[in-house]
Amino acid sequence: MSENALQLPEVPSDYYAHMSEIDRTHWWHRGMRTIAASFLGDRLERRGQQLLDAGCGTGGFLSWAGELGSFDSLCGVDLSADAIDFTRRVVPSADLRLAPLHDVPFEDGRFDVVVCNDVLQHVGEPELNPSLVELRRVLRPDGALVVRTNGARHGWREGSEWRAYDPAALRADLEAAGLCCERISFVNMAGSLWAAARGRSPRGPSEEHHGLPALDDSAPSQARYRVLAAEARYLAKPSRKLPYGHTLMALATRS
Repeated sequence: MSENALQLPEVPSDYYAHMSEIDRTHWWHRGMRTIAASFLGDRLERRGQQLLDAGCGTGGFLSWAGELGSFDSLCGVDLSADAIDFTRRVVPSADLRLAPLHDVPFEDGRFDVVVCNDVLQHVGEPELNPSLVELRRVLRPDGALVVRTNGARHGWREGSEWRAYDPAALRADLEAAGLCCERISFVNMAGSLWAAARGRSPRGPSEEHHGLPALDDSAPSQARYRVLAAEARYLAKPSRKLPYGHTLMALATRS
């Protein structure tokens, strides 16, 4: 494990089991995958592709991607051996490696699609550019990188290994790594406006707070998913973007 990896507080024994269930079924994660599909657009109509989930967590995105029919090969890297173990249960066919983003153990130009979900905000400054350069390295010349990260109108930091990005800063970091940022947008606008009205905004993990929501299959949660699905339909046109949200999503290609 990288000596600069995010140091999470001691977690309860069921932490990764709970994370796995949330990753696969929670309305927010389901909605974010729907929006990612809109960003990828007709790329998902191609067959026989190879996908890398860089920071795969407990495998929710890989499990979803495996159901699309677009990918013959599913791969993932993560810093947590426990998370990798859960991903193996969820996606037993995936090629999973324990590795940091700045040292991805796959060959040059292998992947048609690379995703990096809710990871970049935790990468320490010394590893940030090398990590994005690595993700570019493993992309095919016509491949696409999708990044999802914390968002704010004006970025800020909490400590050395947690940041909230604004669009200009995210674009600058992608371009500094030799990537061409084709589109970038805030997402989850309605939910973020509601949270802001209640005085809530993204914060880094602490000793008191792990940041995992409760499992909830209630009618309000299903309504929240439908709002995100509506955002996904709106964002299906590459020229469109949303002006506000606590999450940013970007699509970049090799320049």
